[in-house]
Amino acid sequence: MKRVHDLLPVIIGLGLLALGAAPGGRAADNPCLECHAKVVDKPVVHAATERSCTKCHRDAKAGVAHDGPGNPPLAKLDDSPKRCLTCHDEAEFAGKFTHAPVAEGKCLGCHDPHASDYPGLLKAKPATLCLDCHESVKKGPHMVSGFSRRGHPLGDGDTQAEDPLRPGNPFYCVACHEPHRSEFRSLLRWDPAQMTCQKCHQM
Repeated sequence: MKRVHDLLPVIIGLGLLALGAAPGGRAADNPCLECHAKVVDKPVVHAATERSCTKCHRDAKAGVAHDGPGNPPLAKLDDSPKRCLTCHDEAEFAGKFTHAPVAEGKCLGCHDPHASDYPGLLKAKPATLCLDCHESVKKGPHMVSGFSRRGHPLGDGDTQAEDPLRPGNPFYCVACHEPHRSEFRSLLRWDPAQMTCQKCHQM
């Protein structure tokens, strides 16, 4: 008789089939993916894309041409956050201080709505994405220069350190700054009075 752990792959596979999920994380009951499989052919896939495309692309109908004259128009995503907020709680993006792109409703400036090679559906390597807009941060030592006079690392190097306060997450700008909103200036994660070197470094 096989042990339970030997049967786990079979049990998990049956569970996924029962939930309508296909191998690779795509939903088997999303007929749009029969034509648009490339949209989700990346490591990180938006859950909404796996389930149904018509949540956002309201006028699209699977099996009906929707890319030419006389066909139903494809409801495209725009910079308005309204479509995003049909699933994402607006409270998650409201605070005393709000990141400018968030305040302007430009979710798609940083995030891909379908799939991405990066965590959080980001459009580029996390630190690179931040520094593309915040170029001045790279021009001089960030925060403290210390003995090396090089400033605090930004997480944009070839090697990726782990965030000491959020195990399992890469260290980059969001280790100290909230990407969407914060109760503290400069979108800091904590009260500036608490952000001492000892918070991360054992002295």
